[in-house]
This record gives sequence, C-alpha cells and structure tokens, in this order.
Amino acid sequence: MYRNAYQRGMLTIFFSVGSKPLAIWETRMQDGYITRFLDQDIKSMVLEIGGTNVSTTYITCPKGNGVLGITMPFLVMIVKNLKKYFSFEVTILDETGTRRRFRVSNFQSTTQILPLCTVMPIGLSDGWNQIQFNLAEFTRRAYKKQFVEVQKLKINANIRLRRVYFTERLIPEDELPAEYKLFFPLASKKKQGKENKPTSQQAIKPITSAKLEAKTDEAKSSKTSVHSLTKVPSQEDKSEDKHNLEKKVSQVETEGPVEKVPSGKQIADEDKPKTAGAESTLGEEQEGEKVEEYAAEPETKPEEAEGAPQEKPGEPVAAETAPE
Repeated sequence: MYRNAYQRGMLTIFFSVGSKPLAIWETRMQDGYITRFLDQDIKSMVLEIGGTNVSTTYITCPKGNGVLGITMPFLVMIVKNLKKYFSFEVTILDETGTRRRFRVSNFQSTTQILPLCTVMPIGLSDGWNQIQFNLAEFTRRAYKKQFVEVQKLKINANIRLRRVYFTERLIPEDELPAEYKLFFPLASKKKQGKENKPTSQQAIKPITSAKLEAKTDEAKSSKTSVHSLTKVPSQEDKSEDKHNLEKKVSQVETEGPVEKVPSGKQIADEDKPKTAGAESTLGEEQEGEKVEEYAAEPETKPEEAEGAPQEKPGEPVAAETAPE
C-alpha cells in the first residue's frame, strides 16, 4: 500500500477526527461495538472499540489481503486506558522474507518468544497514554534479524483511539506538530477569573501599556524626591558644620571617660584638699592609737575603767579622754 510511496517524517494511518477515519481499515464486531463520540477529557472526537471478548472485536489495516509496506521502524499510538483487557498485533517482514508477529496485551504477565510470534505484556496508566514501539529493536532482540517493513496492524478491544502513526525516529514533545499533541481544555474553575479579563488582544494591549506608564511615573517621582532632599552645601554651611562638630567633640571629651592633662592651677587647687585630708587622716590615726592605749589600761587598772565613758562603734573619740 505504501511501499512505493515517499516515507519520511511521520506517516499517519489512523486519525479519529475526519469524515472517514476508518477508510483504509477493516472492522469486525462480535459481542462488541466500534463507535465514535466526543471525549470529555480532550473535547475531541475519538474512536472506541469495546466488547466482551477481546479477540472477536477488532480493526485491521489494510483491508483484504493487502500489506502496508511501511519501512519506518517506530509505531506510535495515542490511546486511552479503559481499565479493561486490551491487545494489539503488528505483523512485520524481516530480512529473510519471514513474516513475524508481535502481540502486545495488558493481561499477559511474561514475554514468550515463539518462532513466528512474540507475546509481550504492557502496562498503561490511567487516562491517555502514548505507546511507542521500536519494531527494529524488538526484531533484532527476539529473532536476531533485521527489520524490513510493517505489513499489517490489528487493534483489539477494549481501547479508545486518538491517532496511530509511524515515524523514522522518536520525536521530542516540543518538536511535535500541534495536530499530533493532546490539548486538554482549561478547568471550569477559571471561568470566573476570565469574566473579569479582556478577551481580545486589542483590549489587552492598552491595559498593559497603562500599567507600564504608571510604573515609570512612580519611578520618576521617587527620583525627584531623592534629589530634592540632597542640597549642595555652601562655604557658610561648611564653616557652621565645622563649628558644630568642634562643640560636639568638646562635649564628648568632657562627658566621656577621656582624662585631660591638668594645668598648674588645677594641680595646686587639687593638692590643697588632699593635704587637709592627709592631716585629718593622721589625726585620726593618732587618736586611734591613743584609744587603743586607753582601752588596754582597764586590764591593769579596773577601777579607772569603770568611770571611763564607753566607746560606741562608729563615733569618734573625744580629745578630752586622751591622756596628755
């Protein structure tokens, strides 16, 4: 079918959107259904294959006894997990001209390699999945042969299909065309926020420009206020500042713990009270010695000690009691 066609980039053999998505596919339904409807997750038309028996409800490409003849080694399928049994089968041709089949299912637990058929398990997550199948790699590992082309593709129930295509290499998500991606609609919770926002681009532009102008005005006003506060000092202001600084330094020196070198008059004045204080301290020491002598006499002369006045702690002794 595609053997003589130009095969580069990506080649789609099924797309759920369109008037005849199953134009090149053959369908078989027994105790099942094949229908197309609107999927609520992606808000787009999809094809669903369902049935009580996996092996009796399926679609096959191409119709009749024809072959696909696709030489691209990567098979990519965008499917939705229905949490039911599901399988698909790919028939390939190797370098020896032998037809071999790869059967993939979610109810198989182990891999079995038979001479003409290989059965493999697959695990699907909830929601939409992208299945990437490297046919050339599996042909080499299972049969140690070189992959030549894909001849048939069979998809059994139960699954929901969006797109099936072949590609030369695995393309990153950011390099995929828009029609090969799944776009999920925004949540309904954001509808209230959208009501307050403008919908047209013409309405958005003046709002953004107005905000920018307001920001620039605020920046200008802040700059001018800063310049108005800073004045250029004149010579008179400088002299006044010097005078004020000298006053502050003198106040700090007098109030602070810094000691000044005393002048001659201050030394003479400071010495006077010190000498007087020294004389008083000498007199007190002499009086103290006399008091001690007087206090020692009562041991030898108890009669005289009875008539002597008692010394109170902390009071100075009178000069009359001291013997001459």
